[in-house]
Amino acid sequence: MRSASTRLLSILVMATLFLLAQAPIVAQDAFKDAKKEFDTARKENSATKMGRAIENMAAAKTPEARDHLLGLLAEDQKDRKNKKPGLPGDVRKKLLMALSTFTDDESVGKIGEAVLKIDSLKDPASALDQFDFLLALVRMKESAPAQQVVSNALSFAGKPANPYIKCAALEAIRQGGDSRYVDGVVAVMKEENKEWWTKWKIVPINVFACLEAIAQTDENEATVKAVEATADLAKTWEDDKVVVDDRVRYFAGRMLKALSGEHADIMSWQFWKWWAMQKKTLGRSPKIDNAPKKQEQTKAKPPVFNVAPVGKRFVFSLDMSLSMNMPLKIDLPEIERRPPQPPKSGNRKNDADPEEQKRKDEEDKRIAEAEKKRGIDALKKLPWQTISTKLELAREELARAISELEDGIIFAIVLWSTEVECITGGWVKADAASKAKWSKAAKEIEAVALTNMHGGLMGAMRVSDKGYKDGVPAEPSVDPDCVISGADCIVFLTDGWASWSDDSNAQTVDDPRGGTGKIGDGTHILGPEIWPAIARQNLFRKIVIHCIGIGNHDKECLKHIARDSGGTYIDWYFDG
Repeated sequence: MRSASTRLLSILVMATLFLLAQAPIVAQDAFKDAKKEFDTARKENSATKMGRAIENMAAAKTPEARDHLLGLLAEDQKDRKNKKPGLPGDVRKKLLMALSTFTDDESVGKIGEAVLKIDSLKDPASALDQFDFLLALVRMKESAPAQQVVSNALSFAGKPANPYIKCAALEAIRQGGDSRYVDGVVAVMKEENKEWWTKWKIVPINVFACLEAIAQTDENEATVKAVEATADLAKTWEDDKVVVDDRVRYFAGRMLKALSGEHADIMSWQFWKWWAMQKKTLGRSPKIDNAPKKQEQTKAKPPVFNVAPVGKRFVFSLDMSLSMNMPLKIDLPEIERRPPQPPKSGNRKNDADPEEQKRKDEEDKRIAEAEKKRGIDALKKLPWQTISTKLELAREELARAISELEDGIIFAIVLWSTEVECITGGWVKADAASKAKWSKAAKEIEAVALTNMHGGLMGAMRVSDKGYKDGVPAEPSVDPDCVISGADCIVFLTDGWASWSDDSNAQTVDDPRGGTGKIGDGTHILGPEIWPAIARQNLFRKIVIHCIGIGNHDKECLKHIARDSGGTYIDWYFDG
């Protein structure tokens, strides 16, 4: 007869085997419940509930859950290609985060295979799909196979070179914030391909945007590598007499400021070489008492609507809905009372000497106040005594801004309400005659109908050297003409909340934001539909979008658009 202890052990073993056998069933049931939860939330168009259901699917950890999540991603990609809004708000981001939890070799293999079979040079729009898969892989921090797939995409050297897969990998690494890839990102700067600096400028722009995110770590080595490589590149440009694109310099300056806290143009390569050597030696940000002379970042452009445009190709995208005829509820004294915009990045460095940090803080404050003063000085030129409506302020400021553009700047004017129109027909080169013509035209624009915010932004992104066509191309995010010769900066002004979209047919839908008004029956009307779609269109192009809200407007939407693009949000609203 077995002893009591032996019988107890047998019972425990059998119970353990039973529980192990039940685990897959429990996980499968959890997946089915989460799937039902997602389907219900989708019918309700509840982004919060959809996100929670996706997290529950990921927690199930079953192959069926993984495959279903991949299916949802493919479905969302298809919807967006067919001009549908896709998943709302942050749901797509949660979906990619969920996929990144499947780190087993089979799952990594499936995702890696999906990346490699995409030919984004032949079909540029598919680069957005590559980005989705690569982001999931970047987030698999402990998976060596996942890291290898991402590194292969980053270093891909096909003939002809493919800028799209480079940008997909760079943006995935940027959003993943992973310093493991610093060497690979720096290596892109050293590639012997002059087209990166002359034609496909989205590649260096994405390199600098990526390094800004991944080299801001506690690892001294990561920062040093990024700054050293940038200094070497700038010296090469100087030696080869390369005229560096303004927007490339802007993003390089942002990155260097984020890593060092210093305001200095990328072409101050002697300063940056010295700074990197000091940081490597000291292990911290150096004092710059004996540093080589540095010059501040590229010359500031004349301000427009109290923001400083970036680059040399500006699109003024202005809301011409009927609500622009309503009274203006802000004046110049109120605008003057608003605090200056804080620095975009790098305003505090944890390893800085207290006295050095004080110097940097004072420098940040001085530059922010100087930029604000330049904007106010420009606004003081307007005839405020005759401005009583939002439209009058927009017309006068647009006319002033155009008249003061530097000769050689390229600009376009996109006006939108229900319809979208580029009244300049495409790019116009600023000179005495063109500035006089379009300053006059700016004072004659009139408000028309509804508020098509998404259409106004897409219209601005469609301007290129080929001109402007309404609704074409469908994907300005990756269209070669738009990528190569599109906007550097969009100055986007609206006075309200979107009520229409390009695919609307009738104004028959109850506004879910409240009130008794009706909105269009199309997509991309609510803020959580607009800003994710614009952020996706701008993933690789990195157009700086400054957003100005005048009157009572959708603040959250404009904040998202400006933040995602590296632009500035200006709130011109005062209810007294």
